[in-house]
Amino acid sequence: MDISALSISELKGITSKQVSALNKIGINTVMDLLLHFPYSYQDRTKFTPINELTEDSYASIRARIVSRSTGRNNMLILTLSDDTGILRVTLFNCPIFINRELKSGNILICHGKVSIFQNCLQMTNPELNLKDTELPESYTPVYRLTKGIKMQSMRNLVQKALNELEKTGVCEELIPPHLNHTGMTLKDALIQVHTPNIGTSMSDLALFITSQQQRVICEELISQYISVLTLKESNKLLNGIPLKPVDSLIKKFLSTLKFSPTGAQLRVFDEISRDLTLAQPMNRLVQGDVGCGKTLVAVLASLQAVGNGIQSAIMAPTEILAEQHYSNIQNFLEPLGIRVALLTGSQKKAEKNKQLELVKNGNAQIIVGTHAIFQEQVNFLSLGLIIIDEQHRFGVEQRMKLRSKCSIENRVPHMLAMTATPIPRTLAQTIYADMHVSVIDELPKGRKPITTITIPETRRDEIIERIGINCSAGKQAYWVCSLVNESEVLESQDAINACEYLTAKLPNLKIGLVHGQMKSTDKDAVMREFKNGNIDVLVATSVIEVGVDVPNAFLIVIENSERYGLAQLHQLRGRVGRGQLDSFCCLMFSDKINSIGMERLNTLKNSNDGFVIAQKDLEIRGPGDLLGTRQTGEIAYRVADAVRDYRSMDKCTVIATEIFKNRKDLCQKLTERWFPDSEIMSVL
Repeated sequence: MDISALSISELKGITSKQVSALNKIGINTVMDLLLHFPYSYQDRTKFTPINELTEDSYASIRARIVSRSTGRNNMLILTLSDDTGILRVTLFNCPIFINRELKSGNILICHGKVSIFQNCLQMTNPELNLKDTELPESYTPVYRLTKGIKMQSMRNLVQKALNELEKTGVCEELIPPHLNHTGMTLKDALIQVHTPNIGTSMSDLALFITSQQQRVICEELISQYISVLTLKESNKLLNGIPLKPVDSLIKKFLSTLKFSPTGAQLRVFDEISRDLTLAQPMNRLVQGDVGCGKTLVAVLASLQAVGNGIQSAIMAPTEILAEQHYSNIQNFLEPLGIRVALLTGSQKKAEKNKQLELVKNGNAQIIVGTHAIFQEQVNFLSLGLIIIDEQHRFGVEQRMKLRSKCSIENRVPHMLAMTATPIPRTLAQTIYADMHVSVIDELPKGRKPITTITIPETRRDEIIERIGINCSAGKQAYWVCSLVNESEVLESQDAINACEYLTAKLPNLKIGLVHGQMKSTDKDAVMREFKNGNIDVLVATSVIEVGVDVPNAFLIVIENSERYGLAQLHQLRGRVGRGQLDSFCCLMFSDKINSIGMERLNTLKNSNDGFVIAQKDLEIRGPGDLLGTRQTGEIAYRVADAVRDYRSMDKCTVIATEIFKNRKDLCQKLTERWFPDSEIMSVL
């Protein structure tokens, strides 16, 4: 049995509570547990004399308890000595059973961060070894935890999972030796990831570039690309719905427009139109910067379906964006008498039933909505084209599920995906290798450029004053924060406090708040209020990255902008400049920003080209980015990261291609190991 099929419940000594806690964070198998990589490591392989401890350093010390005292809330204060000096150890909420063991005269081992308190060296809540044990022979891993699992318990469970690797056949080596550049087996790599040898570079571990980390990451990238190649090959065998060109309908539609499409829009539609005429179902991704006119291209593609008596469905990631598309497409097509339906999750029953009937009897030729479009109760008369807006939120699995919704027997609908998230060629060729890619690389005439400025957070009140003046005159603004609530770990302005601060500073303005922890219906309600002009300043997290058009919004302020990926900042910037107002993006940075962070912000300041920005993001973005978005959105990598590991992608695609061509037996095993529940298995 492979590690991917071995349940964690089979680990010796694991409790049902631990199984439940791990299941909640997606750890169901031994493979899942072993892929729960440490996010950092500690060197506990040597003791540091107390007189050599320095502030803010991490250290392990072995000393004798010379005195102890208690305080409120089970606080215990120990004084330790190792003959070189004195160390104060403060323990909050110390459990009774541990308190009893901490007697004066006992030897105690502590692992923790050193601070200075009242001119005395101190450790607060360090990890304790109550027994005088030997030092470990490898670095100690530090894991992200979940409620119900403590650090030492997680380490013990991972060690039990590592013990399972010793069983025959549990971790078969699936990468042929001549293609394995690291020279390590997956088994050995997993062991060394969790127990790195002394001398392994801590900085290399932090960058995920050690040979053991790369061995695991590369197997995942190889397996992912094999799954994409499998889909690409299977697509050739599918029966599509040939849709002949409808030149007269397209010409009639274009004559109703009050503007002329760009050359890029027409070129991309020509590429789509040719795909639609084929018996093989189209599978195309359209990339286009914010404001390039992807909706018009979607309408043109839908018209080719409508002209052939076929329905098309357009899916957006949020209700308010779906409603915006519905309104825009209705306005586009009203002169042609083409019926558009809207389906969202929050529609009232009577309205939803009315829309469902229009879809079922074919009176609705174009259906716009959220994922509600593909629920079981939705029955299409003749669905032949699926258009997904913001493709980066849908991976291979989602694309497969959507295609199964076709209502025409033995036919697979054409699929057109669109994204405003620029994806560098390196990533697009790997992640979307099962799709053809078109690029709309031209903005409509008359669209005003957005002026981007960088400003230190010390000038926050100056910006607020400007907002007060402009919004009192009828304009609107966004204020974006990286966190929802105040954090003890990250020194970042949070949305809730920012909302309270702006409300106090701007008492005559209406301040709104929207963030990812709100219910979708509540978020949409706030966004509607903002769109309708009933909110002057919208405080938000990055949930507005994919948002609606608010032509009256003249400014977006992004707090702690150095914490975001450049592609995400570019997306956020695109929330303004949607109308005729001169628009501005203010990148506010903290005094903690480093030279790389400043270089990244200047890249955004000096360019409005999303593809240039995305490529630069790949080149200079560091692993310390706390809140940078994955440019590939919801692609379900388990340990790999498309941005961090993009340099490994080219070699992994070469290896995957060779395995795919020459070792079909390994293709199936690799896919089963990395995607055990995947629908990809059904086409292997």
